[in-house]
Amino acid sequence: MQVLTDLTLDKLINLYVGIVTHDKKQLIEWDDHRRTPLYELKKRTLAQDTMILGALRCAKANGFTGEEG
Repeated sequence: MQVLTDLTLDKLINLYVGIVTHDKKQLIEWDDHRRTPLYELKKRTLAQDTMILGALRCAKANGFTGEEG
């Protein structure tokens, strides 16, 4: 996993866009292995990362900046 320096909400969103894209690609590549434990794990990982991306986008849309104060 990539480590971000100077973490911002936009950078974190961009990172998760890449992660979700990678997860989707993995599922396409593993399509012949449906109903295997590894395929199911990849499917759950995609769902989790998609949920995190959605939460980050929601936070940004509602004015969250990550700054304390």
